[in-house]
Amino acid sequence: MIGPVRTALGAVAMTALSLLPAQAQDARPNILVVLFDDVGFTGFSAYGADARTPNIDALAQSGTLFSRYYTSPFCGPSRAMLMTGMDNHQVGMGTLVETVTPEQRALPGYSMVWEDNQATLATLLSEAGYQTYVSGKWGIGAKGANLPDRFGFDRSYVMDSTGGSNYDHSHYLPGYPEVSWYEDGEPVRLPEDFYSSRNLVDQMIRYIDEGDADQPFFGFLSLQAVHIPVQAPAEFIDIYNGVFDVGWDVMREERLQRTIDLGLVPASTTLAPAHPDHRAWDDLSPEEQAVEARKMQVNAGMTEAADFHIGRLLDHLEAAGKLDNTIVVVTSDNGPESGVTSLDNPLVNLLLDAVHGLEGYDTSAENLGLPGSLTAIGPEWASVSASPFSLYKFYSSEGGLRVPLVIAGPGVETSGVQDAPVHVADLMPTLLDAAGVSYDAAALYGRTILPFLSGETDQTRNDSESFGVEVSGNAALYRGNWKLVRTALPRGDFTWRLYDLSVDPGETTDLSSENPELFADMRAEYTAYTEDTGVFALGREDYAEKQLFANLLERSIGAYWPYAAGLVLVLVIGLYVLVRIIRMVLRRAAH
Repeated sequence: MIGPVRTALGAVAMTALSLLPAQAQDARPNILVVLFDDVGFTGFSAYGADARTPNIDALAQSGTLFSRYYTSPFCGPSRAMLMTGMDNHQVGMGTLVETVTPEQRALPGYSMVWEDNQATLATLLSEAGYQTYVSGKWGIGAKGANLPDRFGFDRSYVMDSTGGSNYDHSHYLPGYPEVSWYEDGEPVRLPEDFYSSRNLVDQMIRYIDEGDADQPFFGFLSLQAVHIPVQAPAEFIDIYNGVFDVGWDVMREERLQRTIDLGLVPASTTLAPAHPDHRAWDDLSPEEQAVEARKMQVNAGMTEAADFHIGRLLDHLEAAGKLDNTIVVVTSDNGPESGVTSLDNPLVNLLLDAVHGLEGYDTSAENLGLPGSLTAIGPEWASVSASPFSLYKFYSSEGGLRVPLVIAGPGVETSGVQDAPVHVADLMPTLLDAAGVSYDAAALYGRTILPFLSGETDQTRNDSESFGVEVSGNAALYRGNWKLVRTALPRGDFTWRLYDLSVDPGETTDLSSENPELFADMRAEYTAYTEDTGVFALGREDYAEKQLFANLLERSIGAYWPYAAGLVLVLVIGLYVLVRIIRMVLRRAAH
């Protein structure tokens, strides 16, 4: 299926382009997609965050702010859908490389590798005369296998990993010696003064300036903010001194009220209960509270730093006379990250601590957020970022799937907060329509929302139309205001539930028993979705965290066996010397 999609879409695009007069091409809008990493629903100030994001807020004020935009709860699958308009399984990205099971690896929906003729948003825009640039995190599939220079991007400067340091090549996961960066498909080393948000914006500006000013561009700015490790320049961190000292319990309630006041959720919304393994703020010691508050302070500083550099890019486009003809999309790949720790196996956490020490990370409280640190906000603060929803990244609850989406620019006539449902795969056909590029809509999983943005219609989907989400046993089906959902272990329970999101976006009241026919019908529709897209069904105990740490252990054995062998050798030599000394002492004592 993958090959014919590219052939069909590309042929239609080229035919449409040949019919356009030369002057019409020049008037087509530029497209700028800004993708944050792990920003939760209330991660921007326009959505109720404490972090200040004035440039994103200005875009929201001039365009459309969506309150029901859905992604995958995993980054790679989400990015694959954004780039292809397909369900992640249809393009071989059924989960992450780090969480794929042995059974899944042989299946086409989990290949983690794209065919050479895989159609992407960039390939179709490029074939239609657009200049195409990407700067930032790529992270789609197997390392080095799907680099953007092979899939439509004229210029690319990317990190091909799930995440890494914002200052150098350090990785945050065991078993990965370092993070790989590529420019135009060739490995590169980061400059000494690298900071991700600043340098990635600089790269995008350079590519735009070096391009043909008379031709439109598509820019994909894929930020590392705010993925682990959460890091920011001290001047941005210091802005938030004391802001988070009240703790996560109070701030979850505050975020709930803000989202209601902003019209992002209905007034009937009940805050999702905290997970039983989350700590109460008042149970922490003052010293622990200071450390935890600092983590969220760094997160806010990193968010504001990213917004500041986005502002530099927008100012540059305005000075060049391009901003008024640029469609700008700002969103996130999934819900907020809760951290890389195991709920099941303390030995795994000891391994992580040891490896982070080997990698040279400074995990001290004094260095949180600064170069060399390894900071994660943890599950309690992740619940704040996802408030008022349940859970966060790696789960199919609203906290893992529902994230910000702002669209502004020419042709965007619908304004204010909009609660029409949008799926990440909808962005590709929407932007192709905005660029005047024809394509085979029937070949895509997503659907255009341009008629909604232009004010031609007041719906993105009617109430009988649905879309599904699945990754590593996490499952959901959306139909109108209804959501069928099953969240995986360890913080979910792998049980199917039914919610009415129009009154209960916090997913607090399961209505499956009150609506048995609807429940059964949506279960059947979800099954049809899995069959159509190539989902491999996992069992209750086959959850992502368990497979993640199994895969990391396998990689770590290969990557760190010299250290382990050296340690064993030292212990053996030490034991031998100790025995010799004891024997010598005993002999002397006998004489």
